[in-house]
Amino acid sequence: MSRLTVERLFDSPSLSGTLPSNVRFSPNGAFVTYLANAPKDRNRTDLYAYNVATHETQRWIDASRIRAGGEATAAEKAEMERRRVFSIGVTTYRWLPDGMRLCCAIDGALYLFDRSTSELRPLTPEGARQTDLTIAGGGRHLSYVRDGDLYAYDLERDLEQRLTHDARDGVTNGLAEFIAQEEMHRFEGHWWSTDGRYLVFTRVDETRIPSTYRYEFTAAALLAVPQRYPYAGGINAAVELGVLDIATRAVRWIDWRRAPDDYLARVNVSVDRVVVQSQRRDQRELTVSEYALDGGAARELLTERHHTWLNLHNNFRFVVDDSFLWSSERSGSSQLYRCRSGAEPLLLSSGRGRVNEVVHADATHAWFTGWSDRPTEQHLYRVAYDAPGRVEPMTYVSGWHEATVDPSGLLFLDRYSHISQPPRLDLCSVADRGATVSLVPNTIAEGHPYHAFWSDHAVSQFGRIAAADGRDLWFRLTRPKSTEGGRRVPVLVNVYGGPGVQRVKNEWAPLTNQLFVDAGIAVFELDNRGGGNREKAFEDPLYGRLGAVEVADQQSGIDYLKAQPWVDPDRIGVIGHSYGGFMTLMLLARNRGDIRVGVSTAPVTDWRLYDTHYTERYLGTPQTNADGYRDSCVLTSTAQIRGKLLLMHGMADDNVLFGNTSALMQALQARHFPFELMLYPGAKHALQDRDVSIHRYRTILDFLRRELLS
Repeated sequence: MSRLTVERLFDSPSLSGTLPSNVRFSPNGAFVTYLANAPKDRNRTDLYAYNVATHETQRWIDASRIRAGGEATAAEKAEMERRRVFSIGVTTYRWLPDGMRLCCAIDGALYLFDRSTSELRPLTPEGARQTDLTIAGGGRHLSYVRDGDLYAYDLERDLEQRLTHDARDGVTNGLAEFIAQEEMHRFEGHWWSTDGRYLVFTRVDETRIPSTYRYEFTAAALLAVPQRYPYAGGINAAVELGVLDIATRAVRWIDWRRAPDDYLARVNVSVDRVVVQSQRRDQRELTVSEYALDGGAARELLTERHHTWLNLHNNFRFVVDDSFLWSSERSGSSQLYRCRSGAEPLLLSSGRGRVNEVVHADATHAWFTGWSDRPTEQHLYRVAYDAPGRVEPMTYVSGWHEATVDPSGLLFLDRYSHISQPPRLDLCSVADRGATVSLVPNTIAEGHPYHAFWSDHAVSQFGRIAAADGRDLWFRLTRPKSTEGGRRVPVLVNVYGGPGVQRVKNEWAPLTNQLFVDAGIAVFELDNRGGGNREKAFEDPLYGRLGAVEVADQQSGIDYLKAQPWVDPDRIGVIGHSYGGFMTLMLLARNRGDIRVGVSTAPVTDWRLYDTHYTERYLGTPQTNADGYRDSCVLTSTAQIRGKLLLMHGMADDNVLFGNTSALMQALQARHFPFELMLYPGAKHALQDRDVSIHRYRTILDFLRRELLS
């Protein structure tokens, strides 16, 4: 038995074991490939392959054998931050249609791997760095972005070709803009037609956004970094959509906007058409239209409207008979429909629970993840087009499941975890009703990195309380074993609380919770109204004002805790990052004096300092909802903040700008309010660097021992 330390938690190998990601079938279904942490380096990912016929697993690419291509570019760093991916090594890969080769990105360079010879051949020039690798339909061409311009690599001719030539400061081709990546979760900026003849791409011009300076403090210098940040109520980037004919290099521009300030939300391309989802700036209306790749007439497919906002998704799929799949919340919760232009959409899902993501669609069935009984679990389901409403569950083990379906629809990969099982990967048979082969069992047994700590692991419990409107608020509670003897213990409310996010899931929980529990502090997590993965009426109450209904629901959770016989009601704290940092401050300002301490990391303190798409989705613009911005502003409530406070922020944060914390510091100092402060030079929003993580959690634990445990 060993004691869990902060240093060991962030050291290698990962205590959560092998974490498979980017799981894919080869085109012929003969192999399953995935990325996983290297055995001795949790920050590096290698490429592994499982042979379906022989049941053997091999490491195909050991990224440590490849010399790194120098420091990542600003575009690469931005993409990693937006995707919340912080590993090095093999960062992405794509199979070629022949099933014999795949292309992968290793530290910014592109390589071609031949599985028959195990040869790994570099494709891009030494020292050059690329992002956004995409494979053309047919597999002849690769496309990628270098220094803001699009390139294609012709594998038949072994030739790289530059496709655009007008990139400059503030202008890029083939890349998703900041707003698309960070807030719309559209990471793509170019798409191939399925026959490889056309390449559809975005041209982003940010020069119309006023340039401001973000002051980044690093260990060696103070840098004034110019940034065209789209502040709420301000100007967005201009996004154009072009169709490039690979043979002729001719570009035709699509007039996709219905209004001048529309957002380019999603793009889907088939063999002969491109489907564009354009979203109004107020995000209450979204239109799906198709355009012929050869320049034919445009056609509107559908329009969605809602009185608050519409949630974007990735569930558009082309299917047979010129129809398509689409998920919509028009009934009150996300459900799956089969649509044809001019016809009433056909409801495929059962109408219970929620459809989250369509993961596969073939000629007969649609496969999707979602839930039917309780939002704390996610499962895989299948529905036949000719049997609408008869939804088949495909996963049965309690937990949180993500799936990849074989092109044949006969097999699927199940990557899942639950509260006592770290992420594992199983290969499942449809015909045998879920019969599985475990590719990555990740069982906590002798030899597993976490085995030495397992006997002291505190298993969480789930429960629910009622909100003021009667809706269920689910919580996850992790108690130290010291509560078993009748001793009252402190509780830390670990909050996010923001819209579109769910924290309370039956999945392998962050092991940072175990640090608090080992220190003798219970951890309470509650999903308040406004959060994601619920019906639309659960989200909508926060519309027009942030930090009101969310705070009320978290306060209900605190009232529940204070009624428990094992809780010390005088020792309750709250901790949160990003929106959770905002919530921490709002709770300290608006609680009834029953929160003793707060740890706020990278908080938004004034929503006028945050970006357009996210902020305006819930608050509108500062020009149209001045009262809502004022009431949602931490700076408006600093006079009411009580309790001990620890503030933390990365000094190179390009998402929640450091100015948010600077403004709060000044307001608290003007009030003569004492607080503790820890800043991290060079650190971005996620604060994921190993040394930063270790120092951050040691600082938090020291603060809690002094102010909450004493």
